[in-house]
Amino acid sequence: MKFSVSKSAITTLEAVLLILVIVAAAFAGYFAYVAYFQPAPAELTVFSLWTQTEEANFKEVLERFTNNTGITVRHVGYSTEELLITVPTQLRAGVAIADVVMAPWPSWILGLAEDDFLMSVGDLIDTTKFPDAYLDQVTAGNDIWAAPFKVSGKPGFWYRKSTFTSQGWTVPTTYNAFKTLLGTIKDAGITPIASGNGVGWPLSDTTEAWIIGQGGYQLQLDLIFGDKQFNGTESKSVFTELASLLKLDYFSVPDDFAAQVTKVWDGTYAMYFQGSFITAFEPFKANVNDVAFFPFPQTDGVTGAVDYAIIPALTTHPNEAKQLLTFLASREAQEIMVGLGGFLAPNIDVPDTAYTPIDLSVLEFMRTVSVVPDLDDALGPPFQTTFWSELKGLWVNPNRNIDQMLDTLQKDWTEPPF
Repeated sequence: MKFSVSKSAITTLEAVLLILVIVAAAFAGYFAYVAYFQPAPAELTVFSLWTQTEEANFKEVLERFTNNTGITVRHVGYSTEELLITVPTQLRAGVAIADVVMAPWPSWILGLAEDDFLMSVGDLIDTTKFPDAYLDQVTAGNDIWAAPFKVSGKPGFWYRKSTFTSQGWTVPTTYNAFKTLLGTIKDAGITPIASGNGVGWPLSDTTEAWIIGQGGYQLQLDLIFGDKQFNGTESKSVFTELASLLKLDYFSVPDDFAAQVTKVWDGTYAMYFQGSFITAFEPFKANVNDVAFFPFPQTDGVTGAVDYAIIPALTTHPNEAKQLLTFLASREAQEIMVGLGGFLAPNIDVPDTAYTPIDLSVLEFMRTVSVVPDLDDALGPPFQTTFWSELKGLWVNPNRNIDQMLDTLQKDWTEPPF
């Protein structure tokens, strides 16, 4: 069978093909124009203190933000001392490498705001979703300068349940029973309490447990706001008691925070006073069913340290940075972190059902006592760095002059700006 095509049909086909070529060329030209003249999508940079598991978890939140918005985010983890110094130094030089910074120091944040280095964020978040206490710490001049992202509850002494069971140790409910337990553990040839270090905050967390547990949550507040002094009678009593336990070798030699988690797991140390974030670290994370905590016996308070998100005023991507901060303050972002473990959400819309069982137990305990700010985070430098330094000295030499140490702390106390 033969097919024939008329000349007119060929002419029509050629015309159609010509039109398609013209249309394709027009589209190609448009996309070339957009690619050449339109700016590339912004890539945001976020600074935080998080590494290892905490960093990996945070990156899952950032990935969700990228999936939602198309805006990519690069995360940079710093040590405490690096972040405290790096961000203000860059801002004073007129540079904002980070578009968003995560930090737990209200006084430091308000100091940056006072120097006009930050954007206010009150119009970027739903303030009704956060406890007033969290917002009050970062409010000045009728503006809110940071969005609450994470609460680090520091509820007590973490331990391996199977170790306590095999050794026949009982969780203490009174302070006297606690001291008896420390002696029993020491007699068994095991160091009772792990001491974290690195920059100083693990030792300050432990010390604040004694301030609150022995002196009451009100003493912590009074020391923060200056109603009582570090070299006063009540404070001296707490530090003297702590020094007496150090002299009995109830505490380990200070070592890296994460390294001590492993040493509690392997039985080198019996317990570790730390925040709820400890369950995000291995080997606790992989064996969380064998992990538990008990509160400082007879305490009436607990520290709740908040990590905040801030936006440097010099960011070159202000609109995208605002989108990221709003997302970090949302239920969606914080519920992701809660589900990954070791995280307590300040956003009240995150339901209890989102929490892992161990984190929910921390949250339920915190609801039974008064939650107070972290002392050294609230006061910030220069007190904070002095506090860390003096505590390192105390752990090295518990026979040192306590009066002299407390005089030094009082000298560097400055009224919190919130």
